[in-house]
Amino acid sequence: MKDIVMRFYDEILNQNRLEVADEIVSPAFSGGRGATGPQAIKETAHYLRAAVPDLRFDIEDVISDGDRAATRWTLRGTHKGDFFGFAPTGRPLEIRACVFFRFEDGRVSEVVPVVDVSSLFRAAA
Repeated sequence: MKDIVMRFYDEILNQNRLEVADEIVSPAFSGGRGATGPQAIKETAHYLRAAVPDLRFDIEDVISDGDRAATRWTLRGTHKGDFFGFAPTGRPLEIRACVFFRFEDGRVSEVVPVVDVSSLFRAAA
């Protein structure tokens, strides 16, 4: 599962290769914004890139066990667009989070982020 998690960040989010979502995201995935399946991830990636066009996820840890995985990462980039309700600052930002993944049939079926809110507020200030 670690290889799928790394593809999720490296290919989909860092390289903006959204078509990879069709390969590694379950059609049953629910993104919380109404879209499902790979389209939910594509919409999230588009939103993030609109807010932080030069975004880069740096993965510090990936741990997997059975049908679950967890990551710890830092997102870096320049805040150029609306970012979770924060108006663009034009300044560099650095956000930290842990994200938990669940897999079904070798594909991402659930993603639960736990964002370091203090880093989000610092970035938006």
